Amino acid sequence: MKKALAIPIVLLFMNSLFIIFAPDVYAAPMSLVPIALLSAVICIDVAIRSVSAKPDRFQRAITGIAFLLYPFMVALPYFEFKYLTSPFLSGVMNVVVPVGVVILLLGSLILIASRLQIGRYGGTKIVIEENHHLVTSGMYRHTRNPQYLGFILIFLGYAVALGSLLIASMSVIGLFAVFRSRMILEEELLLTAFGDEYREYMERTWRLLPRIY
Repeated sequence: MKKALAIPIVLLFMNSLFIIFAPDVYAAPMSLVPIALLSAVICIDVAIRSVSAKPDRFQRAITGIAFLLYPFMVALPYFEFKYLTSPFLSGVMNVVVPVGVVILLLGSLILIASRLQIGRYGGTKIVIEENHHLVTSGMYRHTRNPQYLGFILIFLGYAVALGSLLIASMSVIGLFAVFRSRMILEEELLLTAFGDEYREYMERTWRLLPRIY
């Protein structure tokens, strides 16, 4: 019941700046497609992610600020293109939009698949659940944090599809900074809980992006 209420609230919240300041954006197919895809994948993610009853080890202030920035991450790429980058990108948007959409879809597949695979151990809180065990196969075979990788690709692809360069870069940098702090905390917690088993897993995998980081 809570998730059923959360989905429309999240949907309205993330689109709030468009609804208030630029409702015409929904009438243009070039902008509607990435907006609709982003809205859909975030709603799916909210629907399938687990919710733990345990207290979160991560700082609530950072989580709260990141959530409050959602509408800006959604709206600012459009306004950047409208007022800044359109003179430079208008002629190539027939290429830029599909590239952005492909990146967005790739990130969506990675996020949803990894969320489903990790099940109740992959909620928004950093906790050790009862009978917790490591998931080291499938999406987690080469990277320890495919969910975070999926999120970064989603917002990168979304911003690119709307013709954004500046906000696309800022979104990736901002998300990486938040996720990196979470990844480090998760690693410390999992090392405490699983010791050598998790240490061996760390030695044969990458933190986020295989072959790079």
